[in-house]
Amino acid sequence: MDSEYYYDDPVEEVAPHKIRVAGIAALICALFTGSMFIQSTLAGNININSGSTIQFGQGMSVTTACSGSQVLTVTPFTSFVNASGGGAHYFSSVKVSGIPSTCNGYDFTVNAYGTSSNTPLSIFNTSSTSAVIYDNAGTFELGAGTTAGASIASGSGTFTLTFTSPVATSGAIAKLTLQTGDHRAVESLCVQGISCSIGDVGPGGGNIFYYSASGFSCGASFTSTGSPTGGLCHYLEAAPSGSTNGTFPYAKTGLDSSDVSGITNDTNADNSSSAIGLGYKNSLALISQGNDITSAPGIARAYRGGSKSDWYLPSFSELNQMCKWARGVAWTSDATVCSGGTLNLGTGAGLGASGFESNFYWSSSERESTNGWGIYFSGPTPDYLSKFHVRYVRAIRAF
Repeated sequence: MDSEYYYDDPVEEVAPHKIRVAGIAALICALFTGSMFIQSTLAGNININSGSTIQFGQGMSVTTACSGSQVLTVTPFTSFVNASGGGAHYFSSVKVSGIPSTCNGYDFTVNAYGTSSNTPLSIFNTSSTSAVIYDNAGTFELGAGTTAGASIASGSGTFTLTFTSPVATSGAIAKLTLQTGDHRAVESLCVQGISCSIGDVGPGGGNIFYYSASGFSCGASFTSTGSPTGGLCHYLEAAPSGSTNGTFPYAKTGLDSSDVSGITNDTNADNSSSAIGLGYKNSLALISQGNDITSAPGIARAYRGGSKSDWYLPSFSELNQMCKWARGVAWTSDATVCSGGTLNLGTGAGLGASGFESNFYWSSSERESTNGWGIYFSGPTPDYLSKFHVRYVRAIRAF
């Protein structure tokens, strides 16, 4: 007979395992984030100076001239830049740490190189190849040529330089170099040809005396692509006083009664805006005729302030703008004839275009075969003179 078995202990039912969605999602997110971090920091192998190969996101110990035996750590980084149909990793920033006080007052320069050339790669600002950082008594600042297109985070003995719009892909870089050298002062935006105000020192070492927001044709052929950057010009720059010492004829002996091919004769002085920027073309026409440095256009073209070779004798309209500046007359329109004000006869630089003579200045505009246009800055009075008269010259350039 079967015995009856009784069990009265409570039975604990085992609940089915629940899928922890939040935990799995967090794990997936962590894996994805880790993957992105690896891609953005380990995007390529490089070496720094002459050191061993490392990867982006890793630091390497280096020394520089100013640090002596003190070891610095250089860590380059990349960032992923999206583009239509894909994207790429770009060298976007570099951190340097462990910088000693012996580097105070020096410039740090960062360059990047490929595998097949000793020419540095463009790394920011479309075509800039050298990123310069100034150690200003322990505070790190953007240096010469690096004030646009980059930002810097400064700390105690460390800085991180970041490019606003990086140019070099990580795969193109085989080597980075970090060098230190004597500090070079940061050039003003005007000296760099970027943005100027009237009276500023320009790229050629002269002073800005005219600005057009809309721009004007310029250059050797007087075109809308004649500026040094390939577009319209916006500024006129006057050479400093003393840049063309002496007085000169409009044309040299033997050519002072010959019509100049390439220059339109103006029976009346042309002070219109359409003739601003025309002086370069006029000057080249005068040089082609055979005029040399014994003439007004020749001495103007020979000037090399700022190592620029695009100085010229202004057209009458350009000279008219200069006259207003020289006499401290506020601009109202391009066509307004220079009048009033007081001529600045000093030798220093400033808003008043100092250093002018109270006399006649040649323009490159021609009235006819025997006469050229100019302005008596003492009057001021526009006038024309026989080309053989020796008078004053102030070279200009447009950019």
